[in-house]
Amino acid sequence: MRNRLPLMFITLILIAGILACGISAQTAPTQTPPNPPSGPSTAAAAVVPTIGMVPTAALTARPVVSTTPAPVPPEYQAMYKQIKAGLDAVKAAYAGQTGPAPLFAAELSYANGNVGPALLNPAVLDLVRLQLDQLSQIGVGGVVLAIKFPMLEPDFPRSAEYLQFFKQVAAEVHQRNMKLLVESGALFSGTIFSPLTVEWSRYPNAQAFRLAEIHQLQTIATEIRPDYLQIANEPTTTAMLTHFVDSPADYAAFVRLAFSAIPPQPGMLLGAGAGTWENQAFVTGLFDIPGLDFIDLHVYPVGANGGMLSLVASLAQQAHAAGKRAVISEAWLYKIGSGSAFQASDFTSAIGRDTFSFWEPLDEEFIQDLTAVSRAGGIEFVSFFWVREFYAYLDFAQYHAASPAQLNQAITTLSVANSRQQIYSPLGLFFQAWIIRSK
Repeated sequence: MRNRLPLMFITLILIAGILACGISAQTAPTQTPPNPPSGPSTAAAAVVPTIGMVPTAALTARPVVSTTPAPVPPEYQAMYKQIKAGLDAVKAAYAGQTGPAPLFAAELSYANGNVGPALLNPAVLDLVRLQLDQLSQIGVGGVVLAIKFPMLEPDFPRSAEYLQFFKQVAAEVHQRNMKLLVESGALFSGTIFSPLTVEWSRYPNAQAFRLAEIHQLQTIATEIRPDYLQIANEPTTTAMLTHFVDSPADYAAFVRLAFSAIPPQPGMLLGAGAGTWENQAFVTGLFDIPGLDFIDLHVYPVGANGGMLSLVASLAQQAHAAGKRAVISEAWLYKIGSGSAFQASDFTSAIGRDTFSFWEPLDEEFIQDLTAVSRAGGIEFVSFFWVREFYAYLDFAQYHAASPAQLNQAITTLSVANSRQQIYSPLGLFFQAWIIRSK
């Protein structure tokens, strides 16, 4: 069986960057109540010591402000051509789409639940406000907030504080008249990408795990009240993390049960979905759930000849035929060639190479193509994931020998510094112009 690492995994690489920006954090104990949380650590980087970072001063990033595309290094030219060929195929297939443009949204990266205790530092809320202000200024109309299970469960360390933080974030979003989509899903416990640890074995079986998930979803619905509440997505990611494996039928049964158990809230829509790289039955199995408001897709790989990107329009059209809306809560251009299957061992390198400035023209084309596909599929909300690259890219000549962890630290540090000065990358400037042009 082909081994694809679930692509939502990229969410977690943000944690190291946030911690590297000087925000203090607390370590979180293994989720085995009634143990109390441990005290504060002396250094933020100590939370994830295995990430292999170096001090920021050791890698001094230079802003990329030129609008002239950087040359593609020889070792990436074949991959670049394959990705561009897929994007060009989508562009040709969906040229001239006249349907309404989606509401353009972005990941609220500084508030991602996987960051854990660092979220409770007041400095993070200030960063969230800054991010919201600047996204709003460039025309972004919505954000995605990842609230991870079981952070809000009463027996989780500091759950009441996390709930208060997320309620504050939701209030900040709505004060700016932006739409809020809350993503659910399991914490990335036990990985180098999160300081939080959960012993999934505390749930005796999948049913107990799912019932606890539903309880947290009820809390989100009644306390945070997003405009869109995603019940679940990327079921294979959940299986990787928790070892509770769902078939498409199991997954649909869980979504159906959760939907019936979540108290309705004025203006709140409920939905679920899967990544386009997963079994399509995880999506189509949701079409028959009465009352489910929307289907949510995650979009990263373009696929051979753009086939995986074109699939987005097809699934969205099928969702509409079943009486559902369609949204995309995560999207970015995954930098992998179409000639070979992606292996788990490739993942860390893929995270790093996404930061280089020579990819910027393809990132622009991806935004254009996904907009066209969304018009064709009647998709109403599209959120782009790597917000950091709206502020910065890294120069390949300077960083070609850096490790993925060093690349992540450097681009995150630079993007935070640039955002404080309201300096945008060519992609950020393009995105602003594209939103205006698409109206």
